[in-house]
Parts: sequence; C-alpha cells; structure tokens
Amino acid sequence: MNVLPVLGFLRQKIGLNPEAIGPESVEKAVRSHMEISGLVSIDDYIKMVNESEVELNRLIESVVISETSFFRNKTPFLALKDYLKRFVLNKRPGRVIRVLCMPCATGEEAYSIAMVLFDLKLSAHQFHIYAGDISEHALEFARRGLYSSYSFRGDDLGFRNMYFSKQDDAYILKQEVRDTVQFECINILSDHFLAGHKPYDIIFCRNLLIYFDDDTKEQAINGLAAHLAEEGVLFVGHAEGAKISQLGYVGLDYPMSFAFARKAYAKSINDALHGNQPAAPNNPPLRNFSAPSGALASPLIKPESCDASGKIAPVATAAEGRSEQEKSAKKSQVDEAVAKARELAALGAFSEVVVIGESLLVAGVESAEIYYLLGQAVESTGDDLMAEEYLKKAIYLNAEFYDALMHLSELYGRLANPAKAAAFSKRAQRVKLRNS
Repeated sequence: MNVLPVLGFLRQKIGLNPEAIGPESVEKAVRSHMEISGLVSIDDYIKMVNESEVELNRLIESVVISETSFFRNKTPFLALKDYLKRFVLNKRPGRVIRVLCMPCATGEEAYSIAMVLFDLKLSAHQFHIYAGDISEHALEFARRGLYSSYSFRGDDLGFRNMYFSKQDDAYILKQEVRDTVQFECINILSDHFLAGHKPYDIIFCRNLLIYFDDDTKEQAINGLAAHLAEEGVLFVGHAEGAKISQLGYVGLDYPMSFAFARKAYAKSINDALHGNQPAAPNNPPLRNFSAPSGALASPLIKPESCDASGKIAPVATAAEGRSEQEKSAKKSQVDEAVAKARELAALGAFSEVVVIGESLLVAGVESAEIYYLLGQAVESTGDDLMAEEYLKKAIYLNAEFYDALMHLSELYGRLANPAKAAAFSKRAQRVKLRNS
C-alpha cells in the first residue's frame, strides 16, 4: 500500500512530520481504518478523513502513540518543585498558580504536577491545572483516574501510597487530586487555541513538537508563548529545545529538565541558581553542574547552524552567505565536543557529560553517541526511566549501535523485564556478527 498520499495529507493538514511518524505505523493504521470503513481506495480514505474531524482524530491517535507514566523523567518535576519554592511561592504569596499541560494523553503528567503542588503544601484552591489533548478517548480515561500498574514505573512509588487507593488490580486516584485538573479536548494548531484564557505560570508541553515539521513547530511554540506569563516557565522534551532557543527563549540551569523562559527572566533565575543573587531563605538550590574546565569556552554551536531536522546543516549556498570552511569548523566543534564527552564518561565525570550533552541537544544536534552517553550519565543518578529513553533514542538514530543495545539490555535486566533484555541482547549479537 502506498501511504505517501496520507503522509502528505497529515503534513498539510496538521503539520505532522512524516519522518517522525514513519510509513510503517501509518500503513498499519490506514489499513485498519479502511477495513472498518469498507474503503478500498487511498483517495477515498483521504476524502473521508478530510471531511470528518472524528476520523482525522482517530488517524492521529493511531499514529502518534503517547508513552506516558506518573513522574515520567522525574528531573523536570524536581526542577518544577525547586523553581516554585524559590522563585514563585515566596514572591507571590496568595496568588493562584496556573499550569497548562498538553498534550496530556491519559492524564499521568497532569496529575503528577498536581501531586507536586500538594507536596508543596498548597491547597486545591491555590492552583489551577488545565490539561488538553486532541484525543477525546484519552481524556475520558484521564477523567476516570483509574490506572493499572503499568502507569507506575521505577522504584520510587511513595506517591502511590499517598494519593491512590487500591481497586482490584488497579489504582484509583483520590478525588481531591482529580478535582484539581480540568481536562479539555483542544488542538494546539487551532485558530482559537486557548482563546480567552489568562496567562499560565507553568506550561508543560513535552514530546509533542517532535512530531511537527519546522514551520508547525514555530506555530505551536508561538501559540504557547502567547499564553505564557511574562515570568513563566515552559518545559519541553529533551529533543525539542533547539527551536525554542531560536525563538528567544533561554534554558534554565536545572540539569536535564529542559525548562525555558524569556531571556530576561531566565537570566534572573540562572543568576540566582549560580549564586549571583540570593535565593529565597531556607530553600537551598539544587546541585548545579558546572562546565568542565577548559572544555568549551564558548557555546558549542548556535542553533542556526542546524537544519530543520536537527542535524548539522549541509554546506550552505553562496546566497546564504556561509562558506564551506565555516560549516566545516562548526562540524569540527561538535565532533570535539562529542569526543570530550566520551572522554569524560570514561572517567566517570557524568555531570560534565550532561553539560556538554544538553548544550548539543539544545543547539539542535542529533547524535546517537551523545544520547548514549547521556543515558549512562542519568543512569548514574538512579533515573533508570530517563536512561531508557536516552538509550532508545540512540538506537533509533543508529540501529547498529552495539554498545547502546547491550546497555539497554542490561538496563531492562535490572528493571526485571527479561523479555526486553533478551530482545535487545539478541539484536546486539546480530550487529556483532554482521560487523565481525
């Protein structure tokens, strides 16, 4: 089946990047929907989807799979907690904290944010969480607040005992937590996106932008920015920072959080995090990683040196005003940074690896080895779930990456998932045989 017309339709209709989706998953979804609808022509299917928002949403839900769990990648939630304690609650007592979470999928992330706010001793009337997703099916699930054990990953599950009750083989979230989140079906690309909403102090929009082409990313970010308070913070996914940086936002110096703010506000926060301004009393800063001495005196590379796919930009034409020599210099700088990170990882200096790796990701550089090294770095802190995500990204970029395959196999072994451990071990051995 030729699904290229469907991929083109998705790009034109909602800006989805065909490379991010993959033709295999689209073909599987289209075959299933066509069988259900009794259609035999791709053209007829596209006509149906174009005329029915329900069918369009059904297609999107089929090809954009939301992998989520409570406190997925715990570092952003630790950063959120520290940021609120030091920069919001002491400065703005009594003000209602407004949070936007989208896409919220089946609700785990939005409810995780609510639990963070309750842990800060805020009462339900002191914050408001608005959670949106394009999938009404996912939202119905979220509103129920009933989750299987699969939604609880990792070993730190104290929050489950505090905020959930056992119900047969599942866990039901306490009503007081469910009541703090308002779920709505919304599309970030809609002309009426969040019309009439007051600005939000915190926006979580993680792992959505990766599905968009470059123009649509910019549209989505501008849409979010229009609803972010002047002194607000935007959290994105680890592979989404490059475009954010190009649009006037600066990363906050919370390692591995991928939190951004407008330049002036980001500077005030980062100055305080590095001790240039006093922090709020009784709230010491999180440990901040410092750059390795002599490693990189200047920024690794500027975002504009990357193309829309996140890779090093190809040699520019004369009209673009950039010489082959300049491009070569940029690439050499990245290669040197990767080599330095590799050297530091071998020495166990993982905090410095994080500094280099994050700088590269925010600059838009996609490197299988950097994701592999970051996987090792975060694993050393005990964040196995983030390590899993980084290692899987390394393998996605390089399916023949033997070390990453073996490392992921070992990780799944420790996570008591023998099936996945065996599967990745077999893949690694096949790679080794092919290369021997």
